[in-house]
Amino acid sequence: MNRYRKGIAFASFLAFSIASGSAAAQTMKSVAGTYTAVSVPAFGDKPRGQMILTPQGRYSIVVTRATMSKIASGLRTKGTADENRAVVAGNIEHIGRYTIEDGGKAISFHIETSSFPNWDGTTQKRPLKVAGDELRYTVTAPSAGGPANDVIWKRVK
Repeated sequence: MNRYRKGIAFASFLAFSIASGSAAAQTMKSVAGTYTAVSVPAFGDKPRGQMILTPQGRYSIVVTRATMSKIASGLRTKGTADENRAVVAGNIEHIGRYTIEDGGKAISFHIETSSFPNWDGTTQKRPLKVAGDELRYTVTAPSAGGPANDVIWKRVK
């Protein structure tokens, strides 16, 4: 009888743990996928962007403002000072490896290369929350300065 009660208690605990899946720890496998930008405050309303997280721990992120002016010369390397300033302010890209840490409550980007060279070779740990198809993290030290940004991505189906 004692084993029966222990079994029921364990089964109840297990069912409760599964039912509270939103609090479940994230893993590289559970977050792996392709995401589209929903909210990236540093890049204004309706940012364009994509984040790819592989189950093996590789990632790439590209984010731009919704609209960016074209370079008048038509050549990427021949922009004016103002055009180049607008391009730099209007996008960020970085690639490298990522890890899930703190029992699934943080994502760390181990940046190999970035369009903001000051980030090359650095690691950025960001608080992480996942609910359904939505992945959120907080950029605590934005590349443009200013307050922390809560970034929201939606998994592409």
